Amino acid sequence: SRSLTLLFGFVLIYLSWQLLQRRRAAWWLALAGGLAATLAHLGHGHLWVTASAPLVLLLLLLVYHKRFTVHSEPRRISQGIGLMIVSLAVALAYGALGFWLLDKRDFGIEFNVANSLLRTLRELTLIGNSDLTPHTRHARWFLDSLHLLGVAALVFGFYSLFRPVAYRLRTLPYQRQHARQLLDQYGGGSVDYFKLWPDKSYFFSHDQHCVIAYHTVWSVALGLGDPVGPADEMADFLRSWMRFCNENGWSVAFHQVLPDRLPLYREVGLDMLKIGEEATVDLHAFAQQTFSGSKHMRKHRNRFLREGFSTTQHEAPHSPEVLAEAQSVSDEWLALPGHRERGFSLGAFNRNYLNETPLVAVRNSEGRMIAFINLIPSWRSGEITFDLMRHRLEAPNGTMDFLFFETMLGLSDRYDYFNLGMAPFAGVGEEPDAPLRERAAHQMSEQLGRWVSYKGIRAYKDKFDPI
Repeated sequence: SRSLTLLFGFVLIYLSWQLLQRRRAAWWLALAGGLAATLAHLGHGHLWVTASAPLVLLLLLLVYHKRFTVHSEPRRISQGIGLMIVSLAVALAYGALGFWLLDKRDFGIEFNVANSLLRTLRELTLIGNSDLTPHTRHARWFLDSLHLLGVAALVFGFYSLFRPVAYRLRTLPYQRQHARQLLDQYGGGSVDYFKLWPDKSYFFSHDQHCVIAYHTVWSVALGLGDPVGPADEMADFLRSWMRFCNENGWSVAFHQVLPDRLPLYREVGLDMLKIGEEATVDLHAFAQQTFSGSKHMRKHRNRFLREGFSTTQHEAPHSPEVLAEAQSVSDEWLALPGHRERGFSLGAFNRNYLNETPLVAVRNSEGRMIAFINLIPSWRSGEITFDLMRHRLEAPNGTMDFLFFETMLGLSDRYDYFNLGMAPFAGVGEEPDAPLRERAAHQMSEQLGRWVSYKGIRAYKDKFDPI
């Protein structure tokens, strides 16, 4: 029938697209379809010449079988086939029962059980029943619903066959420990700390010298920061990573990489987009020049000290009382509009996590904690950074400035740099020779600025005179 021809046409187009994606499941289906077509043409003696086309297809599939390496999600395949069988069985039961129960005036035919089953099969396969003419609106609706059920079951089954491999977070403790050892040896980024968080999986090189910490989002394997490992092994390692992602049907991206390896990313076929700049404060210059030379900063700090505010650095592990205070501050902060936990390149409040990091708190004249930040290590030499930054609703204006002044002055004798994190869209598309995609990102940030104050974030970090 024309309907059946149309359906097979769409199926073949879909199958061709999946072959273009080099999917193994598509290769098997094309092989089975080509074999069936060849045998069907050979079975009709006068059509034996037309068997040459599917025969050539079979030979090409066999010759190039090693190219079809992209896997489909095995659980989805089995579930899809199972659900397709169940839905087809339901559709068959629905059709047979429907024909049997229909009134004679609907089609002008009295149906028995065997006849109902046969006609349902013909309708579901879109072969159709040429002698079946609906006489009522109810009869037409019944045939349309039967076709819809059959097509839906078939489409769902085909879709399930080619789903990308699902991401499963299975990180063993020894893998995280080995990733930490590689970071200690080769790390160099402020976001490296979050590569050890439990929401990451790891891809190691065959000799275990390199690692990528990643998560998948909508079939995109998203690596955090730069890959970690020896520079001379990085090109081959990146290519093996991209092959691994390709075979799982994942696209590849890295978030918050540094400029150092941009030529390498281009070499392996990746594109670049600048998304912002990191603000890093030189602690010695801040203590000796920026702060000491700023009358406004000194006045601001002195006002808070006069009003009885103070900062306290609590070293980990913390007492239950300190953790309870921090929890209370965090809960108030999260209650503010637009505030929520993030993740991936940032941490989230968790007592176990906070208990492993130093905490700098601002207390009022009554000793009540009104704001805090927690300090986390950076794998850049001489650098420290922070993660959570939270305050109570009652915190007076300028509390966080006071907290950062005191923190950076207190750390200047132990560290060289304090990383304030990324300012989104800072420096993006602002140069005259900036690429088109960067200029487009800049325009997007200008529009999004109505809802998110990207310029405000940059201005806040700028007041500490960062690099």
